[in-house]
Amino acid sequence: MNRSGFSMIGMLFSLACIAILIAIAVPSMRQSMTGLKEDGGKAAVSGWGMQDQVRLYGLMQSLNAQGLSSGDGYPQPSRITGSGDVSEDTTANLYSYLVMQRYITPDQLVSPADYVTDPDDDFDWTLYSPRDKIYWDPSFSADLSDISNVSYAHMPMYGDRLKRNWGSGMSLRSSFPIFGNRGPRDGIETQDSYACFDGLWGGYVAFGDGHVEFLRSPAMFTGGQGMGDGLFTIDDESRHGDAILGFTSSMGPDGPVLQWD
Repeated sequence: MNRSGFSMIGMLFSLACIAILIAIAVPSMRQSMTGLKEDGGKAAVSGWGMQDQVRLYGLMQSLNAQGLSSGDGYPQPSRITGSGDVSEDTTANLYSYLVMQRYITPDQLVSPADYVTDPDDDFDWTLYSPRDKIYWDPSFSADLSDISNVSYAHMPMYGDRLKRNWGSGMSLRSSFPIFGNRGPRDGIETQDSYACFDGLWGGYVAFGDGHVEFLRSPAMFTGGQGMGDGLFTIDDESRHGDAILGFTSSMGPDGPVLQWD
């Protein structure tokens, strides 16, 4: 009696074909989800990247709408409290206020690609009390040397960049970065930086007019006059008018103490 079926050789050949197909498909699937390319760089289009883009876009739209309706520009902690104390203009206070006002949720402040940052699971909205000058949850953390509840860098609220660009809507230069994926100190792409994969950086940046753009390197951004302007290094020490994204761990009379990844 004849019997049909797979021989041992046929089964081994089939398994080998499946293994080859998996080896071909996995890198493509990985890149489509994470954006990480085989050379260590980041692709402009990916599942994680789209989430960063949507979150930054939503944040800018909310801020522009609020700024246009109030006429006061973007929220600035020292202006919100009315104290005029620039020491309040830190990254933690800024983002904590945005969460308190429901511009964004704690989960939305953490990039899906960020494995060193955790969302604030116990943010206390009940603390909000303008009568008592309480506008944010002080337990919210944005310290890259310890614990951070937020992934995204922002424009430091100080100097000429604050006067010219921390406004709202049509009054802003569309070319000025407000928020974005964070990057390495001094814009030097190294493997020691969370934001650099195999020594390469790529990220989304939200600009004053609300549009979000993917940049392939920290030096890819150019200022309004077409000059190079590194996004993670201070190029203007005197007037503080250059474009830069970072975390303000503290603020003093001489300007912000910045953190990068």
